[in-house]
Amino acid sequence: MALHKNITVFPKLFLEERVKKLYSSFEYFNEEIINEGLNTAYEDFYSFKLIPEYFKLNQRNSEYKTKKIPQHNWGYAILLNKARSVDHYLQLQFNSKKRSIVKRYINRLESCFDIHYKLYYGDLSKADYHSIMESLKNMIAVRFKELNDTHKNLREWDFLLSSTYDKIINKTASLFVIYNREEPIEISLNYHYHKILFSYVSSYNIDYSKFGLGHVEIFKQIEWCLKNDYILFEMGVGGTDYKRRWSNHIYRYYHYIVYSNKAILSGTYNTLKYSLKEYLKSKTPEKISQKLSNIKKRHRKIPEVLITHKETTNTDTNLNSKMSNAKVIDFNDKPNRFLRKHVFNFLYATVYHNKTIKVYKISDKEYVIKGKEKYQSIVLY
Repeated sequence: MALHKNITVFPKLFLEERVKKLYSSFEYFNEEIINEGLNTAYEDFYSFKLIPEYFKLNQRNSEYKTKKIPQHNWGYAILLNKARSVDHYLQLQFNSKKRSIVKRYINRLESCFDIHYKLYYGDLSKADYHSIMESLKNMIAVRFKELNDTHKNLREWDFLLSSTYDKIINKTASLFVIYNREEPIEISLNYHYHKILFSYVSSYNIDYSKFGLGHVEIFKQIEWCLKNDYILFEMGVGGTDYKRRWSNHIYRYYHYIVYSNKAILSGTYNTLKYSLKEYLKSKTPEKISQKLSNIKKRHRKIPEVLITHKETTNTDTNLNSKMSNAKVIDFNDKPNRFLRKHVFNFLYATVYHNKTIKVYKISDKEYVIKGKEKYQSIVLY
């Protein structure tokens, strides 16, 4: 994949020497990060996009002017300074019905599969790193193909792959993975900055979509944050539904234009240019993007599958006859993997463990998923 311009976010930006040279410290939510003096030379002009409004940046050199341009972008974060535990945060953020939904996702996932969770932070072999990143890339590609869309992070994938491993070893990045036995089924690439965990890009195996893996990931990462004295779980720009549900701190981003007397023309020009750009962006009707989204949805390929749920009984002679002559197949084998999502949806509904069910191939067009007391027929047409 061709290399595209890297997308910079503040946990990476604030670690750059040129930024630490410009600012003596950063402050956020009663926390302060002191930047030691560096021998790096000053630049005449700086442009920093997507700076969260909750940060205060303290400049070293008073001769530099700063113009802060409000961006037509909103960020979503979970502030944890009032939460004693992840369960306490659920009580603060959700009503009882929504809390039960989150807990149901976790309980059913762990009841139906052999689940374990791992955060790779400071210790990860290169072979495992490349395997996890390849899984993450494939998850993104498959998920967004289903949405008839392209994910922005795939445009910078070569850069991410080449630069992230050292960050994990140096503890400025991490990979959180949900495993079903040895299979990664949800992965989040995070950046770490002071007491902030920034979830930069995450995705999941769409076969498991019934189990709300995005919610499970957030729950488990909040749990890690609280155990490690982090005060902010950042989800960055963009207001997806799950971000809105979990966030208790929604904020605006700013574009900083910083320049010395030597770059007044450049500073003034860029301030006007980006101010106009943000103004035009704010006037763009949101209905346009919604219409585009609806068009993409209409062009999704919907699988032609008819599913029926039935209870097994001794009197169902037709079914017993079919199954007695049918072949039991492994739904994890490559030719049968198209059945996995249907199998996992059945598991979610019945709360059976995946080891306790069998899948029968009645014909090339008909299959049966059978548990202890229930079965599900799948007919392709």
